Amino acid sequence: VANPIDAFLLRDLGKSGLSYSEPASRDAVLRRLALGTTGLPPTPEAMEAVESKEMSHADLVDRYLASPRYGERWARFWLDLAGYADSEGKRQADMIRKYAWKYRDYVIRSFNEDKPYDRFLIEQIAGDELADYSDGNKITRAIYDNLVATGFVRMAPDGTTANPVNRVRDRIDVIADQLDVLTRGVMGLTMDCARCHDHKYDPVSQRDYYRLAAIFKGAFDEYDWLTPQKFSNQWKKVKYRQLPVALPEDVSDWKKRLAEHKKKVEVLDAKVKKANAAKAGNARDLRKQLTALKAAEPPEPMIRALWDRGRPTETYVYRRGDHLLAAERVDPGVPAAIAGDVSFQINKPWEGATQTGRRLAFAKWLTDKRHPLTARVMVNRIWKHHFGTGLVKSLDNFGKTGTGASHPELLDWLAGEFMDNDWSVKHVHRLILNSTAWRQTSRVSAGALREDPENRLISRMPMMRMDAERVHDSLLQVAGALEVKPFGEPDQVTVRGDGLVTANGKDGKYRRSIFVRQRRKEMPTMLETFDLPQMNPSCIERMPSTVVTQPLHLLNNAFVHDLAASFARRVEQSVQGTDARIRTAYRLAFTRSPSTAEMNTLRNSLTSLERYRESVESNEEGAPNQLALVDFCHTLLNSAAFLYID
Repeated sequence: VANPIDAFLLRDLGKSGLSYSEPASRDAVLRRLALGTTGLPPTPEAMEAVESKEMSHADLVDRYLASPRYGERWARFWLDLAGYADSEGKRQADMIRKYAWKYRDYVIRSFNEDKPYDRFLIEQIAGDELADYSDGNKITRAIYDNLVATGFVRMAPDGTTANPVNRVRDRIDVIADQLDVLTRGVMGLTMDCARCHDHKYDPVSQRDYYRLAAIFKGAFDEYDWLTPQKFSNQWKKVKYRQLPVALPEDVSDWKKRLAEHKKKVEVLDAKVKKANAAKAGNARDLRKQLTALKAAEPPEPMIRALWDRGRPTETYVYRRGDHLLAAERVDPGVPAAIAGDVSFQINKPWEGATQTGRRLAFAKWLTDKRHPLTARVMVNRIWKHHFGTGLVKSLDNFGKTGTGASHPELLDWLAGEFMDNDWSVKHVHRLILNSTAWRQTSRVSAGALREDPENRLISRMPMMRMDAERVHDSLLQVAGALEVKPFGEPDQVTVRGDGLVTANGKDGKYRRSIFVRQRRKEMPTMLETFDLPQMNPSCIERMPSTVVTQPLHLLNNAFVHDLAASFARRVEQSVQGTDARIRTAYRLAFTRSPSTAEMNTLRNSLTSLERYRESVESNEEGAPNQLALVDFCHTLLNSAAFLYID
């Protein structure tokens, strides 16, 4: 028993005559830890540190949780929940969201800083009601982050930019999607059906649904709507000019870059006029250059945020969800069944504020420690990503039609620990990652298979396949092609005529998948092949598939072949000799050395590949032994040992 998690689990295992399986090997635990916390395989340096026993397991856990790569990995789970995308969705045009990436960066920084989860939620639900931002010259980084955080409630698909899909009904659909993201993802409640009728199974009424919608009415008002794309022009009127769009230093930097750009345009303008007057042969080329230069004007820095304008229309229950069939009027409020003893009190955020304060009141109610549902839902999600299945299997449904908790007392204890330790996500990670339960092997005994076939009692560690991002990013790291530059605008993609979508790299380096543009209708092919969802409106839990396109992609895709070649060059340049290269490639791909039996098989396989390469003509550059090493490395990247986490 390493900590109370083990005490809870072993007690229930004992009732079935079971216990844990044997401890996993140090190599397996290291790979599991690295891929579980950072989404990347261990580096050779980390492997050496474990083999030399320089660090205890607890120290190693702390090291990985302190890595900047941790936030990039765990932010992805939250971005799934929020429905993050770099485009609006809904319509065929699928217009780009130019500033959505700032919310993505906010989430990454929040996880890296271990921002208390209650504060994290409050900022995302009501960041604009936390501090006065009316004076753009007094905007601090904290106020700016509060506003960027509200991008959480701006991530649902929204096609209302165009008139044909900007009717009241379309706006209500956007609001419904956003409420669905919030209630399922954060509260573990399926409330969307209550839009049209009382919930058939849970004590949630239609009135509850519209009272919740009224909380957001100060910003999401179907009768006073701001379209997502056109607002960039609307805000320049006197009407909205007081709103901050960026930090003062960002605006200052933009003005400087804009002035430099205008000077370049003036110089080129003069050349074009002179060439036109002289009817010079280069006039056409100069005009093209001028057009391209004008198009490259530095965009004014802006953010994608939700803000309360303080004049909501009244809210009514819509019979059958039809806004033309308005029934009783309702006031803002929380679902009665889970209100409990926690009061829901609406106050002005500060003296003289124009904001309603509704969302701030809701966020404070949601994160009150006397209201533990919020904590339960989050620790259950953390548990799921470490053990493959949540203590409550239905992550978004804690109601009657949900699965129920396999270990309810453990779930309650974890929720209490979470709240009592300043809502620290990293504290929950440490509890799980230092437990004996998490460090056991995935091998299953006959007794465990009989008494615990679905592993609900955690009688073994589940073997899990890497998800889309871990496949993509691990390929890059093993090949030595990973660019770790974080944050900023997403890397663009190339959409080929045959439909293949690939990320654009630079000098043979590629950034992590979280920093690649994710347009809803143009998802990178490798990520989509391995089950990256399209976010309609969000993804609470990815459903992994096993389909033939996955091995075919790894086997035949030209990009994967290029990465295999880079992997081979990395191995070739680091060590000499066949055996040393086999061991190095094996360790980089699988975080372990081959056994004696494996080594004999691998040596024979590489020799056979060299003979084959000598016997055939090839258009590929390189000697037969080099091409054989590429084939060998490509085979490792296609293996189950690479794709699965033991």
